[in-house]
Amino acid sequence: MSNAPHRDQILIVEDEEIIRISLRKLLERHNYDVSDAVSIKAASENVDFNDFALIISDLRLPGQLGTDLIKMVDPVPVLIMTSYASLRSAVDTMRQGAVDYISKPFDHDEMLLAVRRILSASKHRAVAAKTLGDIALLGSSDAIKKVTRVIPKVAASDLPILIQGESGSGKSALALAIHNGKKSTRQRFININCAGLKEDEFVSQLDASSSSSTIFLNNIAELSAPLQTLLLRAIQTSQCRFICSSDQDLEKRCQANLFRKDLYYEIDVVSIAMPTLRQRCSDIPAIAQAILTHFDDTSSGLTQQATQALVDYQWPGNLRQLKNTLQQAVIMASPGEPIDAELIGLGEMTPKPTQTPRHSAALAVDQGITQDYDAPAGLSLEDYFTRFVLENQENMSETDLAKKLGISRKSLWERRNKLGISRKKGDEQHGD
Repeated sequence: MSNAPHRDQILIVEDEEIIRISLRKLLERHNYDVSDAVSIKAASENVDFNDFALIISDLRLPGQLGTDLIKMVDPVPVLIMTSYASLRSAVDTMRQGAVDYISKPFDHDEMLLAVRRILSASKHRAVAAKTLGDIALLGSSDAIKKVTRVIPKVAASDLPILIQGESGSGKSALALAIHNGKKSTRQRFININCAGLKEDEFVSQLDASSSSSTIFLNNIAELSAPLQTLLLRAIQTSQCRFICSSDQDLEKRCQANLFRKDLYYEIDVVSIAMPTLRQRCSDIPAIAQAILTHFDDTSSGLTQQATQALVDYQWPGNLRQLKNTLQQAVIMASPGEPIDAELIGLGEMTPKPTQTPRHSAALAVDQGITQDYDAPAGLSLEDYFTRFVLENQENMSETDLAKKLGISRKSLWERRNKLGISRKKGDEQHGD
């Protein structure tokens, strides 16, 4: 038996032959297994996207955009390449779900660094996903116990399941827990986000599934009318296990002729209501501590006031918002000090109507991009970084600069060095 280490598989989707071949040779020299295709259509006909640890795609491809791949291959990470690099296009690309963004022509070292970083982070997220999934079902409240008691009962069943609950309440975690249940015989878990799903994407994912698969249809209320018909036929003929989720009232959508009644009756054989965080507020201290430990095992935890603030808050974004809030608090907290209520930053403990979870971490952290910056069209990432630092470093500390840019101080230092931007004398001598 071979003891050779596992080599990560990477797919390149690029219609420019010179770039495609050059990139392939570069990655192969560094011990990656590489496949390539000239278009999304060609790739979908010849490979199984789930075989790859990373997909590197040009933004502008024949017939489609590279960003169309993102939903098709989820959860496989997609790195987008483009010759049209600007801050605005980078932000747009990252908002669509790209894991990173690189300009052409790219530096070989920069590309290799990005690939290594993405693959490393992806492996961490694969472990983290299970951990955070377990956290979503953590607690001793009657509301969550009612849910967890159902899991072993339905794990071995082939009956369709409908999970209903607010956005961020943990519906995906529940679906995965059912799939992984002790009595389950299913091998693959295929997560399909129905929002904006195209017919060819849907068909290809159904075709790629086997009888031993669990197909999880997230946000099923967003499924278009033609795809509802396809799904109805698939449920009636396929040997797969179907689990659906919705944050909308499907009965009302049926009454409004927005959702097929016959499909609703097919998927609602076993119905499970996922409670909101407001309905299980007694679980919040345990959940919060588990999240803190997950993100920082050296954390000193929460003060009593901070814990009470979390319990009193209404959490319109549920577990997703709680996780984002605590992750931000961990970043901002002083080492060795417990997180206080002020650092949690929930104000008067009543959510504003427009309040949404902060989403800065996933948005081009290494490029120093902030979502709230309205960049002039065509301004490059490096130009924006340089301008922002030079204009603000006299009045802001390194810590404040990094915070405003949405990056770590280490990333700020590295990018300063790369662009040749020296620090102000006070910071060089004394730090901050």
